[in-house]
Amino acid sequence: MNKKEVKKILVPVDNTKASARAFDYALGLAKLFDAEIHLLYVAPIAGITSSDYTIHMTKKPDDSSPLILKGSAVLAGLIQNLPAGARVKTDILMGVPEVMITLTAKDDESDMIIMGTSGKGAISSMISGSVSYYTIHHVECPVLVVK
Repeated sequence: MNKKEVKKILVPVDNTKASARAFDYALGLAKLFDAEIHLLYVAPIAGITSSDYTIHMTKKPDDSSPLILKGSAVLAGLIQNLPAGARVKTDILMGVPEVMITLTAKDDESDMIIMGTSGKGAISSMISGSVSYYTIHHVECPVLVVK
């Protein structure tokens, strides 16, 4: 069996208890593997809900945008009590969350993704889709989904 090193853990978050639990889980694994965590908040763009479209912004969004401010608050709440030695970088992107997560995982060459789940059932996820379902099927690294 090949030993896979985990040095980069991507943790996409939103303002839910499940994503906070995923971050806590990632902190434990990061300590175990001496890995860096990339904490990612994706601000969804109103009216764009399909993963079939990717928007590439040529201009950085205004930092005073309500979407950016919300993301900043979510990230600040999560990192306010980091354990000593934790290596965490944060990022806020705008777009379709599942697409931005998969693109970030590829760009960062993430070794693992740890993310929360909304708790939708299987049928509901098939009909309306879910960020975790899309992510699992569009990245090459392992994905750990935390309830």
